[in-house]
Amino acid sequence: MAAKQWGIKRGWLLCIALFLLLRLTASFLGYTAALGPAPQPLSNEPINAVAETLLRQDNFSHHFINIWKRWDTDWYLKIAAFGYDPNDGTAAYLPLYPWLTGRLASLTGDFLFSALLISNLAALAVFILFYEVARTEGLPSDQAGAAVISLAIFPSAFFLIAAYTDSVFLAFTLGAWLAARRRRWVLAGILGGFATLTRLQGSLLTPVLGLLWLREIAGFRLLEPVTWRKASAGFRNLSWLASLFPALTFVGWNLYLKAARLGNITETLNSHWGIRTVLPWTGVRLFLERLLDTPRVFVDYIDLGSLAFILTLLIFGLRRLDPTLSIYAWLNLALFFMRGTPPHLLDSFSRYMLAVFPAFLVMGGIPNRAARFTLWAGSFTLQLFLLMGFLDWRWVA
Repeated sequence: MAAKQWGIKRGWLLCIALFLLLRLTASFLGYTAALGPAPQPLSNEPINAVAETLLRQDNFSHHFINIWKRWDTDWYLKIAAFGYDPNDGTAAYLPLYPWLTGRLASLTGDFLFSALLISNLAALAVFILFYEVARTEGLPSDQAGAAVISLAIFPSAFFLIAAYTDSVFLAFTLGAWLAARRRRWVLAGILGGFATLTRLQGSLLTPVLGLLWLREIAGFRLLEPVTWRKASAGFRNLSWLASLFPALTFVGWNLYLKAARLGNITETLNSHWGIRTVLPWTGVRLFLERLLDTPRVFVDYIDLGSLAFILTLLIFGLRRLDPTLSIYAWLNLALFFMRGTPPHLLDSFSRYMLAVFPAFLVMGGIPNRAARFTLWAGSFTLQLFLLMGFLDWRWVA
């Protein structure tokens, strides 16, 4: 009754509850970690010292905020406070999240709190938008809710509420998909552009939105040659130009980096992290070589397991998902493999899998409840384990 009174959908209440569960659990574990001795950071570079100067030192900040200053968070805080530098590796990071953090910090006076506030609000938006995507794609309310649960308790899902870009990127991506499905093409293109300014793979939304436009406006069907004529006639409707926004945003950002002499994304990845950009099939070959020849640590098994699980879901999804969703998912996997020389077996795949949201639609549709609950229990247990390792500087995806 209260949900109806406030105009809140019942499915949204589940999304809010999941967000609160994730946030409260993470806050409790963070508080527990902050009570112990300060862990020795595995990352000890000048950027860490720079970010340290931006932290508040009061009791509340120590127990609930500063514990989230981990790994890539330092880079976002540095950019938010001091901008880009051509010599320190910041060119590898896209600008929207640190820009939002800097603007909010001018009001709050706390950079890390601002970064966390932005990512947490975006995480809540992600759960609600993902529920709406699931319903739009034909899942009944119970399966849509199960899809959201599957995303929220995925082992690396705590990154959605950490001071990282994952939730902001996913919120814009889901928003772009929903807008396109409702034929609001300009809004879809703008949201896709914002996704691109948050994470590199946002540019993949250009072919995805383009295919959606061809189907919805031009009546295009890939396996029906006659529809090519319909498609060519449909181009008179200039709304297709909106699908170019994500790719044009990516091009524009790279042109800005070049004009400002701030560096190059691929060169920066290579020079600062030893990650060479390769073609996807080359990346797959290099991965298979590492799989056979390289000694592994526990994080490699986590990444490998995450990849195998998502691949399995996506293979089943070829017959269950909208073909355009499958294309989006497989394009993301291809882009991930373009990071051809990571320091480990796979490079942050367990976190990157959060962006492959179509896989969680498949998981939500698993008909066997016992199997679904078993997967959820194992997934959430692993999430708690990884979160403690993250807070203790022992693990990062």
